Amino acid sequence: MSLFFRLSSAGYLYLMMALSLFVLTSNILGKKIKGGLLAVFCICAELLQWLTVGIQILLAVLNVGDSIVGSSLWDIVCYAPVAFVLGILLARSFQLPLLHTVTAAVLGTFIVNTAGSVMVQVVEAYAPLFDRRHFLVFVRLYIPYTLTFAVACLASVILRKSEFYRYFSALFCSQFRSVLTLLICFSLMCTMPVLRWIAPDTDPDVAYSAFFFVFIVAGLFLIQFTAMYAAGQDKIKAQEEMILQQQAHMALLEELQQEIRAFRHDFTNLFSGLTLQAQEGDLAGIQEFMKKTSSYFDEKLGNEISQMDGLNNIELYPLRSLIATKLAKMRQRNIKGILEALYPVRKRLSMDTDDLLRALGILLDNAMEAVPSTEGLVRVVLLQEEKELYLAVVNNYDKVPDLSALSHKGYTTKGEGHGTGLSSYRRILSRCRGCVSRTYLKDNMFIQELHIPVVQS
Repeated sequence: MSLFFRLSSAGYLYLMMALSLFVLTSNILGKKIKGGLLAVFCICAELLQWLTVGIQILLAVLNVGDSIVGSSLWDIVCYAPVAFVLGILLARSFQLPLLHTVTAAVLGTFIVNTAGSVMVQVVEAYAPLFDRRHFLVFVRLYIPYTLTFAVACLASVILRKSEFYRYFSALFCSQFRSVLTLLICFSLMCTMPVLRWIAPDTDPDVAYSAFFFVFIVAGLFLIQFTAMYAAGQDKIKAQEEMILQQQAHMALLEELQQEIRAFRHDFTNLFSGLTLQAQEGDLAGIQEFMKKTSSYFDEKLGNEISQMDGLNNIELYPLRSLIATKLAKMRQRNIKGILEALYPVRKRLSMDTDDLLRALGILLDNAMEAVPSTEGLVRVVLLQEEKELYLAVVNNYDKVPDLSALSHKGYTTKGEGHGTGLSSYRRILSRCRGCVSRTYLKDNMFIQELHIPVVQS
């Protein structure tokens, strides 16, 4: 066989594996296939696989690590970089967390390589022998790897129809779940090379093939079952948060009702004076009365009504629950809390929900600690834009904060035991690609801003 035929055959096999991996991983994530991104990945995958082949040849020539390079464990070294590159490309393209996309790529690698290996071994065992070597290569290499691509497409359709991506996404609601899922999928990816290394003389037959296909199905079923359980736990947690939010709303409504009753009583007394002024033709007095009444209404009821409108605009229930709870604590501490959310906040953010709640919780707790003991003021602003969510926490203060010391662990202006240092806040932001924060002083107010990108669907 000519060198060109050998190289083109190897290139075709690498291309089929790259196509299979990309199609399967995209459907695991529930994303549409982008032609440009597919082309970029195929080129990167080809280069990486040729690079690993070159390293193998070089090590073999130098007689370095023959036992490792020649074993099936070398496959793990080849699989991992390709999966990692695919994870990076998908994370950048779809604005998803890197752990999410890399884990999906590793899971896809497990399915594709297991199916491809089984196909090759079955065809080698059952295909008839031919004297013409070109035809033999076609039967034993081209056909099984083409079938592998077909299996990947079939698996993608099944995953798409079963909405596997929804359950899979539930495994990435926290950092711990994400890392654990990645380790499990990586273990699955390593299983077949390890088994081939332990039992290299096993003859492939129908039972052998059935075992590994059942192994793929069992692995996917285990992941989906775990994901469904995690989604159920998240639903329970969301319901609990909704109950807390409803309780906070009820407390706010009760307070608003009490304020309305007090306003009605005061307004009755004031209106009796207005009647006397009207009878006497005191227009200046009537104007002064209307001015005071408007100011009184804004002071007593305007803030509560504004808070209700703002909370109703926050359609991310965990975020609404957190803000409602913090506003209730501000009222208990006689801190004036103002919420400004003029437009609906509903778009999916690139920051993990748990990280968002922790980050905002830190900002609000620090703001409540920093305000003066009397006439404390905390303002929360949320502005939903097309490509980002703008979030700001503003508060007044007794002592001017030292901006250069804010990132130090345990920094506070209230003395020992009061600070929730912003160092953990910085660590949370470092995990969110594209998040931008800004902290500054203006008009005797301490302002902390956060820009969180929106996930583009």
